[in-house]
Amino acid sequence: MVKTALLMILIVLCGYVVFRYVSLIHGIREIVRELQEIQKDLTQNQMLHLPMPDRHLSDLLYTFNCALKALQAERLEYEKREKDFQKQIENISHDLRTPLTVILGYLKLFRKSPAAQHSGCPELDETMEIVEHKAESMKKLVEEFYDYSRVNSGGFVLKSELVDISRHLRESLMGNFTLLEQAHLTVEADIPEHPVWVSGGESPVDRILFNLFQNAGRYAHSWLRITMEEEPETVSVRFSNDTLLLSRKEIPRLFDRFYMQDASHNQGGTGLGLTVAKALAEEMHGSLQAYVPEIQEAWENDALTVCFELRLPIQDAPIATSRE
Repeated sequence: MVKTALLMILIVLCGYVVFRYVSLIHGIREIVRELQEIQKDLTQNQMLHLPMPDRHLSDLLYTFNCALKALQAERLEYEKREKDFQKQIENISHDLRTPLTVILGYLKLFRKSPAAQHSGCPELDETMEIVEHKAESMKKLVEEFYDYSRVNSGGFVLKSELVDISRHLRESLMGNFTLLEQAHLTVEADIPEHPVWVSGGESPVDRILFNLFQNAGRYAHSWLRITMEEEPETVSVRFSNDTLLLSRKEIPRLFDRFYMQDASHNQGGTGLGLTVAKALAEEMHGSLQAYVPEIQEAWENDALTVCFELRLPIQDAPIATSRE
């Protein structure tokens, strides 16, 4: 009788141990699953939940949740500091734009004045040209800082108006013709004649295209190819060019804030052009990426081929406008 009782007690204890072991394993797996879900998006401010009553698991979850709260508080503080920093850059850039515009206006007015045109002093003409060029470069840098700060601080509001991106691409190509010519690039363009509509306003589209052309003028070696392809729901604009200034490992970094390849320092770059373009594309529910095609194109050189692809959602044509 005693042996039977002891056996029953032993069976019960073994059953309890097995039950506790299985329960703990299940509880740990649930905690791991929740941690993985939280790790995917820390902005949701989620906390871990106790999957089963257990003092040790409760202590573990309390420690984890305290760490998560501290991490979330640090993230919110960082976001606040970053937003304040971007707002300060926006204010400073805005304050700089006005005097720069005035300076450029006076410089152009002076160069057109009779005193400057009949000065008979080549050194003065050359000096004024250099000053005007540097002032223009500085204005472009300030505008890049201003655009970047507005996009990242939430101060940039997209318009809902439709834009014919094929027309803007053609106009941007002509507007940057001098830049491409000075870079001695052979340019090929395949742009449809009919309208292709996207939403977001003219300013963001023009800024994205301008920055892509500026990037081509800075890094392209001998050729640039521009193509546009329409898909059922998206339009793809590709800028492909060869380059001797970039390596494969540098391509993903081109969209990093303030990243500049060494050779770009001599061309007045800030490293913000592509960053701004990518942010604007994402604001328009699209994307901008850079990659090296699997098939390298060789135009009588051993340069690396790089492709920048802008993808935006296609919108229906305005009621009063036909695609034909």
